[in-house]
Amino acid sequence: MSFPSLFALLFAGAPLRRRRALPRWLPALALVLAGMLGSSMAQATVYTFNGAPVTSCTLSGKVYTCPYPAYLDWDDSVVIGNNYTLKVTNSVTVTYNQGLTMGNNAKLIVTGNLNLTGVNPANLKTNGGDIEVGGTFSMGALAQSMTADVTAGAIRLGSDRVTIIGNLVSQGMVDISSGSKITGDISGTVVTTGSPVTISGKVTATSKFMLASGSTMTGDITAPMFDMLASGSKVTGNILATTSMVMGSGNAVKGDVDTGNLTLQSSSSIITGNARVNWATLEWAGRVTGTIYCKNGTAKDKCDCVTNNSGFAVNTANGPRCEGAAPKAPHHYLVTHDGEGDTCLPEKITVTACANATCTAPHYAGAVSGKLAGVDTPFSIAANAGSVQVSATRFAEGVVTLGVSDALAAQDATTCYRSSSNTNSCAMSFAGGAKLLVEVPNHAAGADIKALIRAVKANDTQTACVAAFENLTYNVQYSCNYSRPKAGSLPLALGDKSLSCAASTATAAAQSVSTEFKAKGVAELALKYADAGEVRLNASVTPFPGMTAKGEGTFVAAPASFKLAAAAGPHRAGADVGVTVTALNSAGVKTPNFDTGDMKTAGVTNHDVALDVACRAQGGEDGVFASAASFVDGEAAATARWSEVGKIELKASLAKFMGTELGTTGLTYDPSKGCLGSVGPFIPQYFKVEIDRPPAQAARSFQYSQEPFEVIVTARNKGGDITRNYSADVKDKAGAGYSEKLLVSAVNAAGAAFAPAPGVFNAVPGVQPALVEIAADKFMAGSAKVKVAYALAAPNGPQAIRLRAANGKAAPADVTSAYTATPDPDAAKEATTSVRTGRLRVGGRFGVLKATLSVPVTAEYWTGKSWLLHSDDNYTILPEVAWAFKPYPADMKTDRKFKGPLVNGATAVDLKVSSGGPGKVDIALNLGSTAQDDACIGDTTGTGVASTGAALPWLRPVVTGCAATTSRDPAGRATFGVFTPENRRVIHVREVFN
Repeated sequence: MSFPSLFALLFAGAPLRRRRALPRWLPALALVLAGMLGSSMAQATVYTFNGAPVTSCTLSGKVYTCPYPAYLDWDDSVVIGNNYTLKVTNSVTVTYNQGLTMGNNAKLIVTGNLNLTGVNPANLKTNGGDIEVGGTFSMGALAQSMTADVTAGAIRLGSDRVTIIGNLVSQGMVDISSGSKITGDISGTVVTTGSPVTISGKVTATSKFMLASGSTMTGDITAPMFDMLASGSKVTGNILATTSMVMGSGNAVKGDVDTGNLTLQSSSSIITGNARVNWATLEWAGRVTGTIYCKNGTAKDKCDCVTNNSGFAVNTANGPRCEGAAPKAPHHYLVTHDGEGDTCLPEKITVTACANATCTAPHYAGAVSGKLAGVDTPFSIAANAGSVQVSATRFAEGVVTLGVSDALAAQDATTCYRSSSNTNSCAMSFAGGAKLLVEVPNHAAGADIKALIRAVKANDTQTACVAAFENLTYNVQYSCNYSRPKAGSLPLALGDKSLSCAASTATAAAQSVSTEFKAKGVAELALKYADAGEVRLNASVTPFPGMTAKGEGTFVAAPASFKLAAAAGPHRAGADVGVTVTALNSAGVKTPNFDTGDMKTAGVTNHDVALDVACRAQGGEDGVFASAASFVDGEAAATARWSEVGKIELKASLAKFMGTELGTTGLTYDPSKGCLGSVGPFIPQYFKVEIDRPPAQAARSFQYSQEPFEVIVTARNKGGDITRNYSADVKDKAGAGYSEKLLVSAVNAAGAAFAPAPGVFNAVPGVQPALVEIAADKFMAGSAKVKVAYALAAPNGPQAIRLRAANGKAAPADVTSAYTATPDPDAAKEATTSVRTGRLRVGGRFGVLKATLSVPVTAEYWTGKSWLLHSDDNYTILPEVAWAFKPYPADMKTDRKFKGPLVNGATAVDLKVSSGGPGKVDIALNLGSTAQDDACIGDTTGTGVASTGAALPWLRPVVTGCAATTSRDPAGRATFGVFTPENRRVIHVREVFN
């Protein structure tokens, strides 16, 4: 029997294949007739809106307006032609066998609600049109797809996955179902998603945006509040969340963030970009790889707007680095100099763009270009740098006044600081005469290089520098001193001499080295320094009495390479792994001056070594990587964490060492041999076992004995995030994967083994073998689902079981859900449920012919001693098609009313005689999977009446009578036409006892 549905989009119009011209009172009658006669009385109709007249609808241009709803048959459909608009002034519901098709540029306007949730996905065909809904737009009870822009009062994408290509614009909320994929922009007041979703487009929420776990989004986000729920979600785009932003553990953002309060929950949340905040809270391993800009300001080298619980110190490679919010222009410029210079030698003068009157950090963050007045030298301050050191050369001797010109206008005048006199003087004096210009290129430690020593002086007109002497050889006195750091142990080789460097120029011992000044006064000497850091080389020569030429030059030597060695695996995903990193010179010898503590003492801030993943030996997710390395005497005992499973190679890198262009790298592998994955394998820290229940059964705490239920096992890292590479489709180049065969077992509620076990996992035919084994190829994205059933052995009463998953391997490769360390408590990793032996009973009732008899149906469970009403069962659903009714006599008819699912373990079926009688009705509930029940009706098996099995065989009671004792479908009886003894009119009753 088929009941046609109301679809507020039918019109008494002209169909393609038939016409139903009905009076206005006929639709209701037609509904009744259709319900009685079924759908065989008419064929499906396609209603097409493509320019032809439609009765009861007006057509203006290409816009149809249908002022009142009518009636579509259960299998009718509507087609809106190319470039046509259909406007319906009511609500619209499209049911499973109905259809909606929209052509190119077609438009559907519904003034009420539009409900597409139940339509067969094959019957929903749109091709880039527009849908405007005054009320709520909903779809997605089935896995539906659509290409269209949607504008509505509210948008609800239901319980199944939905694929939409088009923009979603809501005046209210937008709710996106789990597994959905949206390609287009989304806007609404509150935007929420299930877990996971894929969004390619911008999201704008006027109130709040909540992105569920495991989701992927590419596009910018604008919302006062943005919650990125744990875990495993990725956003590529910039985020503006004016009030707050919360990132759950293991989530990643690639882009810049501007928010009020930023919270990175434990653990391993990462923002690859900058963050502007009022306040930031970084929990364990939380990272902002760029700069955190404190909108309310911060002191120099501090992060006064950060609660740092990340485990990484401020201003380290993985720790937070902060600056204040940049003003629109510098407060003023500051020129710092030593007050004394030499003609023809470069002088280092620093220009700072100050953000406040005292010129304390953070400085002005914008880019500034200008000219250093007095020495006529251009300068450029990079964005976020704040200052620049200018190398200025002057030819004429005398005093000049330094300043800033041709730059972005500042609020106040330029100031100066003269370090030689500790004054605010901008005067700088340049002395003339012969000088030695010492030039040593920055280089890798231990490399053979050339030092250039130039003898220079100003020409007679003081307009250029010329050679002070040439084609002469002199014994020049050379010395060296450590600049950064201030101490060291390795000498500097210069020419044929070895110089022992000192802490300062004044204490440096000089060595005489024969130096040949050739054409243009240029001398060249071999130089080699085996350590890392900044060194100053000093030179002095007296070519003839009364003339002494002096000069100095600094150079930086960076480590030539890093050597990496990681601890042997297996390693736990998300846990610390020991990695040794050694700084080496060109000869492969350790550079002891590469020492974090010494370099920090020297004020160097650009020596941090980044430890990261160089490559993965398998596909899948990149994962989140974190590390910490502190060098002592050229070697670091580093720690590294990787959130995923698999094998990786590591790299250590150092960029712009001490402000130079020098960089240093190191790898754990030979790139020419490919990414073999020498670091690893990384395996899950533990498994989490959960029972997968539909939302309506979220509070359910029991299972019936032999009742199948679904179990989800997810592989987790130490931080509690899903390791998505624990998946059958993630393999290395040899085809090996990282998911394993698991065994799910039952232990008692305390987590100990049963002695003896109260039952066993039994086979679920066609679904699961007798042992609850999860094959490795069942895992996808770190998760596997298996259907199991637990059978209690008689005569056991209710038993609490705890579900445990393990890979069965020996330590250290063992992985189990019995892991007890943080972050989850032990109980949260293993699902528990109460297993109970149950049965259904159908009662009997009798009454007068015209009475309504309510036949009770109850669920019971075995306590170990007796059967009791199972009042916890609010979940069992008894389909109407599973009931069988056999009347005696056969021509007696009854009306039936089903009360619905069990409530507190009970429900009922109401019966009333509509014709015939008196008589009785045998009632059976088909709990099997066949077309007829097997209840014991007296000594007869089954009612013989066709029914559809409810597939609940575990609720069959054990009965006798029609055959051997066995589980049978429950049965009862309703008898019409008799009085209960209590209701008979009795004048006198006497009982006689003999």
